[in-house]
Amino acid sequence: MTQQGTIKKVLPGGMAEIEVTRRSACGHDCAKCGGCGGLETQTLYVTARNRAHAQVGERVLIEGETGQVLGIAGLVYLVPVVLFFVGYGMGSGLRWGAGLSALCGGVLFAAGIGAAMWYSRRMKARNHVPFEITKVL
Repeated sequence: MTQQGTIKKVLPGGMAEIEVTRRSACGHDCAKCGGCGGLETQTLYVTARNRAHAQVGERVLIEGETGQVLGIAGLVYLVPVVLFFVGYGMGSGLRWGAGLSALCGGVLFAAGIGAAMWYSRRMKARNHVPFEITKVL
């Protein structure tokens, strides 16, 4: 996975904060489509290893391990939803009724979000990031 961005901050420990403008996958032909309502881009801030010694304001190319990025996305998006259905199914299996089953699912959903937040903080504390600056443009 390769993206371009602009260095916003040089951080200690050989890291940098990069502003990445993520574009949608629709092809940006809004005149023909109009489905997105004109929301073509989204700005994200990413922390990456700065082995290229890029400075603030420089455009850079960053790469991330696709498998690792997809794993993180699965943890953040998929695990809480799966846990919700597991909780709802457990409640239904115990014949708690729809309200308590949904509550059980909601508790497990929140636990999944909590697990994702814990994992994110743990990775940040270990200074582990899935992105690296590979080139100054």
